[in-house]
Amino acid sequence: MNVHLALTKSHWAISNDGCSIEHIIKKRQDKQQLYHNVIDKYRTEWKNGRNDWYKACYERYYSDNNFDSCPTLQFLVESKTPLVIGHGGTSVLETSLTLHRIYGVPYLPATSLKGLAAHYAHNILGETHSALRREGEDYKVLFGTQQSAGFIQFHDALVTPDTAQEALKLDVFTPHHQDYNGIVIAEVQFNKTYPAPRDDDSPVPIPFLTANGQFQIALACEGETELANEWLSLAKDILSKALANEGIGAKTNVGYGRMV
Repeated sequence: MNVHLALTKSHWAISNDGCSIEHIIKKRQDKQQLYHNVIDKYRTEWKNGRNDWYKACYERYYSDNNFDSCPTLQFLVESKTPLVIGHGGTSVLETSLTLHRIYGVPYLPATSLKGLAAHYAHNILGETHSALRREGEDYKVLFGTQQSAGFIQFHDALVTPDTAQEALKLDVFTPHHQDYNGIVIAEVQFNKTYPAPRDDDSPVPIPFLTANGQFQIALACEGETELANEWLSLAKDILSKALANEGIGAKTNVGYGRMV
């Protein structure tokens, strides 16, 4: 079962109770059951041998041949809080989650990893190390500029075969004060009364998928091996600190997305 395809292009029932994407669009209160069905079917298929196929794909992806024989640095990171990457992506289910289009598993997109590392270098580390600010020389070497590419190549980080089976979990958030939060300032009419937020407003539970597990990060750098390894080590330190302290993906302000 490819969860990405099941949640974006599926026209068939995901379980015997007829809980399909088409059904959920019409009857949204059954969305939580749909997610339970998806997770159950996903885990069942992993128990029945899908792991062998994915392990072969995983090992091929991380082989030296895949990085054009450039010096590389690979290391594992593990989620300590749920990951919600791609939460705001287009989806008929209101919320989304970034899943690999071919393997159907959670992964950390290279663009997200590079963006996080660059943000952390400039905004946090740059306060005490001017070379890591956007105009600094180290920043330009690592991440590039508008005119030239950086030397460090960030690759998609796949979930490990050992943790892929339990990589999807169900979560829920309960927004309050929907009427109040739905007020559009630009459309406010001053002769009209609008609802104020109240303590007795009913929450609206919205289920959504999260990811967790171990992910293998791969960084590559063109150039002479000894010098490349120094830049790779610096890039790893920056990215590791960013994942642990800032988090990756959505809802990081409330603790999601932390990895070590």
